[in-house]
Amino acid sequence: MQNYDLLVDRIAKASGLEKSEVERKIEAKKAKLSGLISKEGAAQIISAELGISFEDEDLKIAELIGGLRKVNVVGKVMNIFPVREFEKNDRKGKVANFIIADDSGSTRAVLWDTNHIEMIENESIKVGDVVEIRNASTRDSEIHLSSFGELKKSLVEMAEVKNAPAASEVGLDEVRQGMSVKSRGIVVQVFQPRFYSVCPTCNKKGALDSEGVFKCVEHGVVEKKDRAILNFVLDDGVESIRVVMFSDQIAQLIPEEDLKDEAKAAAFRDDFLGTEIYLSGRVNRNQLFNNLEIVANSVEKVDVEALIVELDKKK
Repeated sequence: MQNYDLLVDRIAKASGLEKSEVERKIEAKKAKLSGLISKEGAAQIISAELGISFEDEDLKIAELIGGLRKVNVVGKVMNIFPVREFEKNDRKGKVANFIIADDSGSTRAVLWDTNHIEMIENESIKVGDVVEIRNASTRDSEIHLSSFGELKKSLVEMAEVKNAPAASEVGLDEVRQGMSVKSRGIVVQVFQPRFYSVCPTCNKKGALDSEGVFKCVEHGVVEKKDRAILNFVLDDGVESIRVVMFSDQIAQLIPEEDLKDEAKAAAFRDDFLGTEIYLSGRVNRNQLFNNLEIVANSVEKVDVEALIVELDKKK
C-alpha cells in the first residue's frame, strides 16, 4: 500500500471509524483548504483533530510525512554518506546522512548531534546494520535526529527491505516540494536534450581552464565525458509539470549516445510525445524559475492491456 492508505488504516483503527468515513473527512478537509495540501497532509490534520497520536508507535517509512514529531522508526542502513562540516552564523558543525529502509520503502536520515555522528565516524553503525531511531522529526519525508533523539543498533532481524523511496501515488495537482511521488500522465511536450561534461572517473562536473583543457577538481586533467539532461512536460488531465531526466533514467527510454544524433533524437521526441507513462521521482523546486518540477527516478510506458486487466480485477 502507499503511505496514504497506511495512514487511513491507522486512523481508522485508532478512532474506531470506518475507512470510508475517514476518507470522507480527509476529502472534506482537503476541499476546505482549497486543495492546498496533499491527501497525506489532510490525513495528518484529521488524525490530530481526532486526538490520535502515533508518538509511541513505530512507523513504517512509507507512513512518514513532513511535520511529524517524536517519530520512531526501525530500519536497515543501506548507504552512508561522508560526514560534512558546515559553518552557519559563525557556528561550525557537522552533519551526517544515511539511507534507511524497511519493507515499505527507504528515506534519508539526517544526524545533527555530535554523539550520533560519532557513531558513523567510528563505524559503530555500518551499512547493513538494523537501527532504531526514537524521538526524531520529519522534514518532507526525511528523518531528522537531534540531541533529543536516540539512535542505536536494533536486535530486530530485517532480511528483506525495499531500497527505493516510498512514493505517494498522487495527482500532479497534489505534489509538494520534497515528496517522492508516482504519477500517471501523458507527455505533452519534449524539449531538446542538453549536455554537460563530467570526469569519467568520478562523474563530477569539471571545467575548462584558460588553455581549454578539461580538469576535474579531484582527478586533474582528464578526457571529459558528456552526460545528457532531458526535460519534458507531463499532464494528467488536471495539472501539468516539468520533468527532468538524467543519464541513468534516460537510458530507460533511449541509449544516451543516441541523443547526440540529431535524426535519432528527433525520432525519439516524435515517438515519446503523446506517450502515456508512469513516472516516479522526487519533487524539487527549480530555483531559477521558482516552480516545482519532478526529478525522475524511473519512467515506464503504460501497458494499456495490462492496465485493463488490473482494473477488471478491482471490479
